[in-house]
Amino acid sequence: MDDLQFRRSILADPKNRDDDTNASIKNDPAKQKFVQEIDSLDNKIAQAMNIPVPDDLANKLILRQTLASHQQQKRKTRVRLAMAASVAFVMGLTVNFYMFSSTYKNLGDYAIAHVNHEAKHFSNTAEPTVTLASLNEKMAVFKGSFDSTFGTLIFADYCRFDGSKSLHLVFQGQSSPVNIFILPEDEDIKFIANFANDKLQGKSLNFNHSNIIVVGDKQEPMQQWQERVNKSITWSI
Repeated sequence: MDDLQFRRSILADPKNRDDDTNASIKNDPAKQKFVQEIDSLDNKIAQAMNIPVPDDLANKLILRQTLASHQQQKRKTRVRLAMAASVAFVMGLTVNFYMFSSTYKNLGDYAIAHVNHEAKHFSNTAEPTVTLASLNEKMAVFKGSFDSTFGTLIFADYCRFDGSKSLHLVFQGQSSPVNIFILPEDEDIKFIANFANDKLQGKSLNFNHSNIIVVGDKQEPMQQWQERVNKSITWSI
């Protein structure tokens, strides 16, 4: 057996040796050394592959898979929550846009929509909580002040009216609250002096670059409310 054939035979299967191979090993020290090296390498490979399996390996693998699945589910949940929040935010903006935007034709349309939207927050039997001093502090923004509240004032605070900062006043009326809005002039929305729908009526006044809108139900004397506003407000130059 020549040297090349011998090496191929040993490399192919170190443990399988025929008579010719054994005879070649016996008579050649170089081949004996080669066989020893191959046997040593073969034993090292066998030892490296003979790794003991821990008793709890199966439980560890199941736990790892469970944790990975839990983390993946948490990521999916966060994504869903983020998407839901985004949708809710967009829907809120859309509702506000359509409810309080310059798509209304005039001040009257917008005022009626505003009153209807916030009607559930006010009761005609609510106790007055607004002082004249706090009212005039807010009125200073519009360069005006009230000499008196000329009625039972149950609410006074800023709000958004067609995108503009306005002062929203709510008074006790004969049967339901009367709403008064004080806001800057706005060329983007048409001024209208008188307006109404099937339940509400209103009047608009213009003073010192400000619009004052009074809205009440059909039983309210709008002319009297308008006169009270006119007599009670003092405007600064």
